[in-house]
Amino acid sequence: MSEEADMQSDPIIQLTDVCKQFGDLRVLKNISLSVTPGESSVIMGGSGSGKTVLLKHIAGLLSPDSGTVEVKGLDLADLDDDELDRLRLSMGYLFQSGALFDSMTVYQNLDFVMDRHTDLGTAERRDRIEEALNWVDLPDKIRQYPAELSGGQQKRIALARAIILEPEILLY
Repeated sequence: MSEEADMQSDPIIQLTDVCKQFGDLRVLKNISLSVTPGESSVIMGGSGSGKTVLLKHIAGLLSPDSGTVEVKGLDLADLDDDELDRLRLSMGYLFQSGALFDSMTVYQNLDFVMDRHTDLGTAERRDRIEEALNWVDLPDKIRQYPAELSGGQQKRIALARAIILEPEILLY
């Protein structure tokens, strides 16, 4: 097997025996998961079963009580805040409710991410925003506010925001 083939099979996300408890409520019990680059995985379960808690562990927003969480070969427990912030830039997040800023237009919602995390100029950012809106088939909504959009359109704008930095990992 070539070195390139070996690298392709290395997991981009690896959880090993992850446990998390809040008070007396055990939310995650010995969860192990491996996701390789290019692979899509679905975590299904009923309300309150720990899906969001699991995603928060992958994003480094929560730490396990026991077990390990590795992303891109890095054990999250070993990272300082700056390293964790850099790693998070390789992840896109689509929150349950979309989490769009209601006081900002679609353009401003998408530009918010790029303005803070890229060195792109205004024209380049606008091109990227237009491209992202084309990806989700909503190019004509650029000047609208979230309240002016249907629920499905809001979700698609939130997806555009999650993928605008072209992350290696998308958590949804």
